[in-house]
Amino acid sequence: MKLSEFIERNVDSIVEEWTEHAQANLPSARGLPPEELRDHTKQLLLHIADDMDTPQSGEDRHEKSRGNRPENAPEITRTAKADADQRFGLGFSLGEMAAEYRALRASVVRRWTERLSVVNLGMLDELTRFNEALDQAASDSIAWYVDRVEESRKLLLGVLGHDLRNPLGAARNSADYLLRTEGLTHAQTKAVVRIRSSTDRIRQLVSDLLDLTLTRLGGSLPITLGPANLGQVCRQTLDELEAFHPDRQLQMDCAGELTGEWDVLRIGQLLSNLIANAIQHGDPSTPVTVSVQEQGDSVAVQVHNQGPVIAPEARRKLFDPMTRPVTQHAEGREGSSGLGLGLYIVREIAVAHGGEIKVDSSEREGTTFTVRLPRKPSAKGASTGVAST
Repeated sequence: MKLSEFIERNVDSIVEEWTEHAQANLPSARGLPPEELRDHTKQLLLHIADDMDTPQSGEDRHEKSRGNRPENAPEITRTAKADADQRFGLGFSLGEMAAEYRALRASVVRRWTERLSVVNLGMLDELTRFNEALDQAASDSIAWYVDRVEESRKLLLGVLGHDLRNPLGAARNSADYLLRTEGLTHAQTKAVVRIRSSTDRIRQLVSDLLDLTLTRLGGSLPITLGPANLGQVCRQTLDELEAFHPDRQLQMDCAGELTGEWDVLRIGQLLSNLIANAIQHGDPSTPVTVSVQEQGDSVAVQVHNQGPVIAPEARRKLFDPMTRPVTQHAEGREGSSGLGLGLYIVREIAVAHGGEIKVDSSEREGTTFTVRLPRKPSAKGASTGVAST
């Protein structure tokens, strides 16, 4: 019996066996009505059987094996996408979807081969056609599922950023108003300052999440270039951070010609993230120093702090998202958001300006982040944005 004929005759029992396997082994399938699991699977197997009965030339087979015939079986593609859409709505993970296809393949092949007494080339060709069609379905289904996940993530973070900005802005403005009000006790003033500081941290976190979404979806951070002086931008950033950290020493040193074309808001974000990182992880008894120096066609910014050394193995992933700057003696300090987006955003801003960033860390010299920014950024920026140390 041909494999396509076997599938058509036994499709109900195949799907029944597959449904029992899914409900027993896939957490998201447990408790679901069997009809929600089996509907698309039965359709898919019947479409695969039809495709296997369709004549195929040697050239068609060669092109399909290379993935160059993505629309050769539109009914398979349509059913696979519908299945992915349903699984996404039911909360299936990508791994569970892949496991479904693996189990379906195993069930069909095992049941068919158990009935064979002799194997010939025609049967092997049938098996090849079945695997090709099922692989196409799996590929289309998973690709559709991934697209839905990315679309949902982008929408979620977009809504998050939009909906949080207004209440955060209102809370920040209210805190500023209260600070200008006479008659607050010392304890009340401290509480309002904490509210203002917390809203600023949340607002920065939302901004970082939106930037992460943009860059991880294949884009780059948008920048608006204009004349700027890095020394002035750095001074303004330090003044803002000093207001939030009155107990920390922040020192600045500038030398040379520091003008160029940069996005002032993004450069301020870069400096704020680097300095805040130094404040968080540095030794509170020693100052954080910021140096802005002319370097030919570029300007270099260095942010230095004394404190625990960043372990060599941690430096390789220091600028990856969701990575915290682990030191040899501690895994972080109180007050960290825990998401590890700050240094990732710093690198992306440097890249967008055609610059680069590196870090040096030792017991004797402390930790120094160095950002080099060309005075006139290139259109595409640097390839990696991370210099060797």
